[in-house]
Amino acid sequence: MAGEVEVRGFALMLAVKVLYAMYLGWLIVPERLLHRIGITYYPSKYWALAGSAWLTLAVVWGFWLYEGLNMATIPQISHRRQLEDDKCKSPESVGVQGFSHSTAKSVPPLCHIPASHVTQTLFGHHPCDDE
Repeated sequence: MAGEVEVRGFALMLAVKVLYAMYLGWLIVPERLLHRIGITYYPSKYWALAGSAWLTLAVVWGFWLYEGLNMATIPQISHRRQLEDDKCKSPESVGVQGFSHSTAKSVPPLCHIPASHVTQTLFGHHPCDDE
């Protein structure tokens, strides 16, 4: 037997399809034919295009607002929080002796790798050697 979620999802899908068909009917059918059928109370056809345009603009503005708020809440690139956070584990706390030696386990435990070690591994020198 279908669960409650499936039934509600199916009903919502049907409702959306019916509303979309009504929207297209209101948009495409000429006004005199709507009057002949007996439908006389409906919004202006202007809103068929304007409503869609406003909805599209609202979605785009929403994406920009979301991205702007995310950009405003992140720390600057030079901030220490960009490298490690409160949940960061040091290698010593999880039992990693060093990063150069292989471990007996196939996958070492998850821990923070210092930026100086990453730079030394990738570029072959310590970042302070340039000074």
